[in-house]
Amino acid sequence: MRSRFRHSAIPEGDPKVISLESAVEDLGLSVRTRNALRAIGCDTVENVLALDFGSSVRGLGRKTKEELLTALELSGFRHPALEQQPPSEIQVLERSLDKMQTRVDAALASISKEIRILKQRIRKSRSGVS
Repeated sequence: MRSRFRHSAIPEGDPKVISLESAVEDLGLSVRTRNALRAIGCDTVENVLALDFGSSVRGLGRKTKEELLTALELSGFRHPALEQQPPSEIQVLERSLDKMQTRVDAALASISKEIRILKQRIRKSRSGVS
């Protein structure tokens, strides 16, 4: 007696050929990964191959990137990130310092704005008292 279920990842009939123009849905990714890709504007395999995994990509954590790289390889593509050497410790530290500097700059700008607003309020209250 034959089983009703196929135990193969390849659907019956001709397997779908995936090209650079293929939609990300054709890679067989999880909904979460597809949604993360769509959110950053990746609609095609070509867009995914152009992603820079060296920097932080919103919505694409370690597991999502692993799923994506595996799906690409199974479809016959190799992401350039796999060809690159891992960043050196100095590069990682420089990136961390850059992120910290950005946060510090934003915080200082916010504090500076608050100071200006308070000074304006003081000037207004002085001019109203005279």
